[in-house]
Amino acid sequence: MKKGEIILKRENRNFNAGFCIIKQELPDLINKIQLLHQDERNYFDTLLFDKRKADYLLGRIASKKAIGELTKEENMDSISIGFGIFQFPVVKSSVNRNIQVSISHCDNLGIALAFPEEHPLGVDIEKLDNNKIDVMRSQVCANEFDLISSSDLCLPTGYTVIWTIRESLSKIFRTGLTMDNKLAEIKTLIKVGTVYVSTFRHFSQYKAISCCAGDYVCSIVLPKNTVPVLDLFWNSFTEIVQE
Repeated sequence: MKKGEIILKRENRNFNAGFCIIKQELPDLINKIQLLHQDERNYFDTLLFDKRKADYLLGRIASKKAIGELTKEENMDSISIGFGIFQFPVVKSSVNRNIQVSISHCDNLGIALAFPEEHPLGVDIEKLDNNKIDVMRSQVCANEFDLISSSDLCLPTGYTVIWTIRESLSKIFRTGLTMDNKLAEIKTLIKVGTVYVSTFRHFSQYKAISCCAGDYVCSIVLPKNTVPVLDLFWNSFTEIVQE
């Protein structure tokens, strides 16, 4: 497990976010079940399949640890993370600090960002998967094919980067997969150091930052004029993927 804080630098004010990245299988996750709020435990007890149980625990445990990094809250079982009507996570606690989370999980990896509502964030992680490449390719716009071709990304990785960026944006808007791909079209994609920075054709107020590590791609979408300090996050992501 890796966790820490992210500084979000703005022109007139800085914000903080918390993150947590977990790589664990179901038996180890169940050992942390005491972190769940009673409402979460009640929901968990309705899950029948191990995959659903693992995904739920990855998301909830990562979220609570991320919230702890941001708020220094120690009583994790006092925080309940429920579902909105489109299945987006909603943080509920006895002390409402207007904190929300963005969650993603893939295989035995879970990632969560905790952030103040004033400063939205969205995160997504995907594994390169030949069985999903055709589906991902079908969602790529003509201009995005050109962006991938002009980058140093191979096509499968490029498709996965595009996919994670769209997923992260949809989490900010809380629309799920109902957003038209053309509406979320990526305008630019450039490599900056070890990450890739993207902008959107129709949502110019946002940008995406993506990192590839091993067989995984992770993207974060955030306000365009924010300068995030992400070194610890990306280092943690790379290290935990390679464990």
